[in-house]
Amino acid sequence: MSVKISSKGQIVLPAEIRRKYKIEAGKSVEILDFGGEIVIVPVPETRGRGFLKFKRKLEDIIAEYKEREKKMEMKK
Repeated sequence: MSVKISSKGQIVLPAEIRRKYKIEAGKSVEILDFGGEIVIVPVPETRGRGFLKFKRKLEDIIAEYKEREKKMEMKK
């Protein structure tokens, strides 16, 4: 899914994504930089102090993302 960056460096998360991950106005997301890839992850409501807790392993999230990207490239 492609979105444009505004002149202020802002992006808009598509409504479909916001609904799927229950991201509402005022909620936080983490932006993770993996050297060549950026991943946006919703911050759980019950976040521990200083710790980011995922329902799944981060490695699984990244692997799923990479697999989706491969499929998208193959369709082109």
